[in-house]
Amino acid sequence: MGTVSGKGNGVRKSSTSSDPPTEKRVACLRCRQKHIKCPGGNPCAKCVISSATCEYLAPTKKIAVNVNFIKQMNFGISELKKENETLRSVISMLEDKVRKFESHFGEETNKIINNTNGNSHTNIAHTLVELDKNNDLQDDSKDEMISSDFAQRSGRLIETQNGLKYFVGSSSMTLFGLELQSLISSNVTEKNLEPLPINLKLDNRDDFTNYRKFIEDANVSTQLPQLSGMSPVDRINQLSLRKFEIVLTHLYWGSADRFIITLPEYEYAVLLVDKFISFNEGCFYFFNEGLVRRELDIIYAEESLPYKNDNTLQTIWFCKMFLIFAMGEMYLCSDESNMENVKKHDDSKIPGYYFFTIGSKLFNCLFSGERLECVTKEGGIEALLLYSFYLQVLDCTVASYFYIGQAVRSCLILGMHVDAQGDSISRAELEHKRRLWWTVYMFERMLSSKAGLPLSLSDATISTELPSDQTLHPSIDENYIFSPAENIVNCISIVRINAQILKKMYQRQPNSNILPILKSIIQSLLEWRNTLSDSLQTDFTNSKLEITRLGTNIFTEFFQGINLAIRPLLFHFTSIQLKKFKASNTYVDLAKYSTTISSLLNCSLQASVNTIRALRTIMDQNLVAVFGYMDREYLFTSSCTLLLFNVAFGIHGQTHEYLDQALDMLTVMKTMGNIAAGLRRAQLLTLMLNMDFHGIMRDLISKHSDSFQQNDEELLNTLEKHSTKEATTLYNAIKETLEKSYEIPITKKDTQIMEQNKNQLEQINYADNDDLQEVLDAMDDIDQTDSKLWKEISDQAMWLGDTMDPAGAAGIELELGDNLLMLK
Repeated sequence: MGTVSGKGNGVRKSSTSSDPPTEKRVACLRCRQKHIKCPGGNPCAKCVISSATCEYLAPTKKIAVNVNFIKQMNFGISELKKENETLRSVISMLEDKVRKFESHFGEETNKIINNTNGNSHTNIAHTLVELDKNNDLQDDSKDEMISSDFAQRSGRLIETQNGLKYFVGSSSMTLFGLELQSLISSNVTEKNLEPLPINLKLDNRDDFTNYRKFIEDANVSTQLPQLSGMSPVDRINQLSLRKFEIVLTHLYWGSADRFIITLPEYEYAVLLVDKFISFNEGCFYFFNEGLVRRELDIIYAEESLPYKNDNTLQTIWFCKMFLIFAMGEMYLCSDESNMENVKKHDDSKIPGYYFFTIGSKLFNCLFSGERLECVTKEGGIEALLLYSFYLQVLDCTVASYFYIGQAVRSCLILGMHVDAQGDSISRAELEHKRRLWWTVYMFERMLSSKAGLPLSLSDATISTELPSDQTLHPSIDENYIFSPAENIVNCISIVRINAQILKKMYQRQPNSNILPILKSIIQSLLEWRNTLSDSLQTDFTNSKLEITRLGTNIFTEFFQGINLAIRPLLFHFTSIQLKKFKASNTYVDLAKYSTTISSLLNCSLQASVNTIRALRTIMDQNLVAVFGYMDREYLFTSSCTLLLFNVAFGIHGQTHEYLDQALDMLTVMKTMGNIAAGLRRAQLLTLMLNMDFHGIMRDLISKHSDSFQQNDEELLNTLEKHSTKEATTLYNAIKETLEKSYEIPITKKDTQIMEQNKNQLEQINYADNDDLQEVLDAMDDIDQTDSKLWKEISDQAMWLGDTMDPAGAAGIELELGDNLLMLK
């Protein structure tokens, strides 16, 4: 964004759909940097007094652009990319020639030194001139080197004797040996050199000379049973159009084993693929839409197999497709009207489980034990990612985290983090691998964040480029379809920011004040929001929110970042309130703190509110993943955050509507069969009971606990399996708590503080870019009270869970009834 000198008066007009336009004063750059109040004007009075140039940030302007012009620009960009690739190949050729010349030059220098001819001085002078030119060329190339945010690529792919390729990094002894061989080959010219035996082929043994035979005999890998090189699938028999018999290799299983799989009807298969794609909206990339559709056409219309010449690849494809069908059916049943049709072929409680069991059986045949290296084959990473994804639906958090970790390792083995195959595959294949890598990267970080576990790898080890919009070759890449790269790139960016929050604030006890860390995080979040295109921006100031599934995917993660960053502050105030409860149950008075504190809290409040609003809006469109993992967890986290605001500041009136909506959505999820959502709902009600010290939430708790016992046998049975109490006593405990807990009256002082806090945490403002910018500007200007507060927060680090007894017994997540407080 540029600056405007001496233009404007420092006033920005803003309006909502219901209010008349208002004027919002904007500080000039000089006043902003000095953190002083700007009087506005052209120029402002303070700049006039100081005889300084008065500059304002130029406002963002929207420009209407013809679609054809954009297409022309995109075409021009693609042509420039092609030209860039051509130039890179030319440079590579020239570098090879330079190396050969330098090698030859070394020999010529020796000849010149030993030459006694009178023209030797002339030759030396000529050679030194050429050397000067060469040095200049090298210096120029150094000056033009562009640094990257990620690590530069180092290493290469190695092929095993079984035909599998794997990546080795710069510290690998294999690569070290190859580099030595290359060094010898480029410098030793008077000796016939033999290639370094890295992976020897068994069928070439007779062609080796005696000393090479000796080397081969020493290679232990050639003497081991070649189980890893054999296909786990012996053959695939097509019994009918949609029915196939898969016969497993008997060496793997002791005796031949076989099972029969049946694909769904073509129309239903396409519907499930469509549903999967529509819910992810290009934010995540599990497979290429064009390739999957083409392969479905081959198997249904052409009555053939996409990988008929390779039984392993074909079985991986079947595994991948059944997992896609499982996820698609899970999304399909977000509309309750589709549940009856699904139950005709699947009587399980969770949609898609029938397809998942088939995919899981194939998965175990392909990727268990010594067959694990099959993940490096085509489609293996996709199968791993999809398998982990559906395990989230089943609420198998540990297994899901384990398999996403395997997916990360598999990507590293293939060198997908460094574009290891970038020089040998087409643009579409490279883009496919990049998007797949970044999706694995995002899910690993998102799962780590939700589970509170450390990250598997550092960004410093990644050098692969971000996804981009590709101009595909019409004949080579005709089947590939890619969604706009902007969607997945924005998701990657916000996930990276949230991963930094996890790394800097949630991994260990801070050794210094966390305020500078928090400021840098807010800065990153603000920059991310400002870089979103107009098509992705969402107006949360509109009381009638309009948002798509794509917008919800992106902004729920953005709001998660805000809540994670500000949680230490909110948790500190909540702990203060709970500690003084017995002595004085007065709410925390925000008037005692600076506007910076209330502004930060307001951002977290609005992030939680807007998360619930976004999910509530798309639920009317049947676009909430009723059986999904992420939507459920975002809903629960936001609701718990609002509950903490009630406990600390008494703003029940502002949060009531959204807690009610959250409980309604969790109830719908539970009613449709999402057991995990039912448990989250029970946990939320328990927390509300335990923290409602004045009975303000009594009506809301009663409303949702009245329906707790109805149609809830499944949840109660689940609780009974895991709880030390009889699960059926939970409803009675809730009822008894409601009857006994509300004997603490609200004093006049409480009412005054609640009203003041309500004014400082204005819900109607919502968190937007200007709010974040104002918070950022104010974070450098803190008073003594704020400094003391931040020191206490940093020293105590209570948000890390230090209040629990580390030596105590492991807690049981579902033991909800035992946690009810019976206040008297």
